[in-house]
Amino acid sequence: MAHQTRIPKLASILAVSALGLSLSPSWAARSFTPQAGTWVISDEVDGKPGRGFAIDVQGNTFFMQVFGYEKNGDATFYAASGQMEGDTVTAPLMRYQGGRSFGSEPRDALEDKSVGDVTLSFRNGLQGTIQLPGEPAKDIERFIFAAPDAAYYQTEQWKNATRSSRWLGLNAQGEVVNAWYASLQSSSTEPLRLHLYRESHAETLECSRPVQSDIFRCVAAGDKSPGQAPEVKEVKFRLLGAQVAGTVSLQAEGAASLQLLGFNTRVDFPYRGAVITGCCSNGLESYLPGTFGYSHRPAYLPSNGTWVMEDELTGKPGRGVSLDVQGGKMLMQVFGYQPNGQPSFSMGVGDYAADPQAPGTSGARFSLHQYRGGRSVGGAAASGQWLRDDGEVEVRISGAKGVGLAEAVVQFPGEPAKPMRRISLQPWQTIEDKLFGEWYIPGSFREGVPVTITLNRLDGDFATTEDGSVRCKFNAQVSRGECQKNGSTDTAYVMELYDEFVVSNFSIRLRDRHGNLTGLGNVPMD
Repeated sequence: MAHQTRIPKLASILAVSALGLSLSPSWAARSFTPQAGTWVISDEVDGKPGRGFAIDVQGNTFFMQVFGYEKNGDATFYAASGQMEGDTVTAPLMRYQGGRSFGSEPRDALEDKSVGDVTLSFRNGLQGTIQLPGEPAKDIERFIFAAPDAAYYQTEQWKNATRSSRWLGLNAQGEVVNAWYASLQSSSTEPLRLHLYRESHAETLECSRPVQSDIFRCVAAGDKSPGQAPEVKEVKFRLLGAQVAGTVSLQAEGAASLQLLGFNTRVDFPYRGAVITGCCSNGLESYLPGTFGYSHRPAYLPSNGTWVMEDELTGKPGRGVSLDVQGGKMLMQVFGYQPNGQPSFSMGVGDYAADPQAPGTSGARFSLHQYRGGRSVGGAAASGQWLRDDGEVEVRISGAKGVGLAEAVVQFPGEPAKPMRRISLQPWQTIEDKLFGEWYIPGSFREGVPVTITLNRLDGDFATTEDGSVRCKFNAQVSRGECQKNGSTDTAYVMELYDEFVVSNFSIRLRDRHGNLTGLGNVPMD
């Protein structure tokens, strides 16, 4: 059945207008989803303070906060929200005023005006174009601020790290035709190696990464296992936060390359001289909550994107936060107001790491800064300059099972600590929101081909496949979907849903309820 609902008033969460748009679009689904986080205009990246965008796309719902400057040089922000039509969205760029400043009493903001429409088109999950009011269209890109050769990655732990991922190989029609558990093993004394595991098959590829590049190239290292000829000829891929994107070339003559859609789950380093994951390894990073058994606690990576303070959900425009963690650094933009009520933004970056005093907790503490003098919407090119220090902010995120990595505690300058969470741009209340879409369950193969299930119908409390052969019910107590096959009452599949943003270590939603691929698509590989 077709699902009809209304998205909630985004003004009740951030400074945007109420929308009354259907979640049942008639346009074609996207072959990627733009990655949430900080984006920049490509030709304005000059090493100086400038403009930027906090972009968040969930399903077909688009939300963007713009940090920039007024014509008089004052820092300001705008917000835009709307529904994607394929890979494009056009929405009014709104200005607000009168909201809360650091340390002030609670204040709701008011909508001021639209400064004109903004149009964005995306080529893949990392690149696109933007046309701001009064300006020509310009290239934009995901801001990758943590270089792979940064000092963070040069420690002995990282030089001997093992990165674990779930990989899916998609053909030209977007069908999953292969699936692997991938383990990228670094060593200070041995070549970089990629181990791929599928059913009873395992193979090893030897890898290289050019200096100052985030692109890995791995080629078959030969038949290392008796009776198991290598199936993969070459892989080129990029590790981009929680996601992996790239291409897989197969050994079979005439076989077409596969698009790689992958999700990182954790990074470990050796325990007592051996690379052993799980209970006997040391954690470096985890993209999933609930990881345990490490002698060295990992940094639990938050869900990058747009966040909001829970006590500021008043139904009226307010403040917003963008979090972006890369390579042991947290970049934060706070979209708020000056004491006189004028819109402004503060920005800061600091070290993000596990808290040695609080197991299962990670965080960062750093200064927030104000800037002025940068480019205005429709204005001439200009770089911003530091204006003042707004004080320190502290963010703490728990990796405890059941908490989720889209929840945090934040303390702004002059304010008490308070709960904060990543905003859901879609209702996330119904079975359809939680379970509809195409899912891959690791270990599910038929005649050597991975099996996916597409849930698109409702039957009472169950989300089902079109033919009813798989029925899934959401279990709120353990936050997961539990699925039955062929009329059985026994659980056949489990979809762990710690929250709507965190990738499960067991199941992967590769398409959302609208048919959009959750991966990054064909990103640049040169």
